[in-house]
Amino acid sequence: MKQPRAAAEVEALLAQWSQRDDEAGNRAAARRQAALSASGDSLVRDYEFHKKPNDWIHLDWLRPIRFVYRNLPFGLRMALKKRLAR
Repeated sequence: MKQPRAAAEVEALLAQWSQRDDEAGNRAAARRQAALSASGDSLVRDYEFHKKPNDWIHLDWLRPIRFVYRNLPFGLRMALKKRLAR
C-alpha cells in the first residue's frame, strides 16, 4: 500500500503545478492576443453560404414535379430513373 505524501511534498507539487498552470495561461493569452490582432477588430466574421451545384433541385418550381415523382410506385420510379439516366 502506498504511503500518503508528506505535507511539504504536497505543497511543493501544488506550487509546481500552479506555476505550470500560470505559464500555460500566459501562453494562451498571448496566442489569443495574436489571433485578435491578426484578424482585426471583429471576432466573428459574417459567413456567406455559397450556392452549391445541386441547389437547383430545391427551387420552388420543381416542388410539384418532385412530389409526383416521389409518389410514383417504386417500380415505375426505378424504370423512369433508368430511362432518364441513359
